[in-house]
Amino acid sequence: MTAAVHVVLGSHAVTDIRSAHAHYAALDGGLGSAFVEALDLAIQRLSIFPQGAPPVDGFPGLRRARMQRFPYGLFYRLSEDGTAVIVRVLHTAQDGATEL
Repeated sequence: MTAAVHVVLGSHAVTDIRSAHAHYAALDGGLGSAFVEALDLAIQRLSIFPQGAPPVDGFPGLRRARMQRFPYGLFYRLSEDGTAVIVRVLHTAQDGATEL
């Protein structure tokens, strides 16, 4: 069995997560927690299957893993040491080309 890769959050990803969490928590406090749980699951999947998400067209080396239950994608790159670096966490309605 392959060891899970290390996952780190870039500064833009942290900002994206805080913003999304605040949005969902304002709608319903439980939704904020549910968003974080779904994010944690997506990060765990990414850690175990780093090549499992499809590449993003026009952005060499960038992949997008989708979250369950919430319309968000985790945009990440695999570094040379095998670390998965999440650069953005964007709503699927956002234009990735301008946000990345």
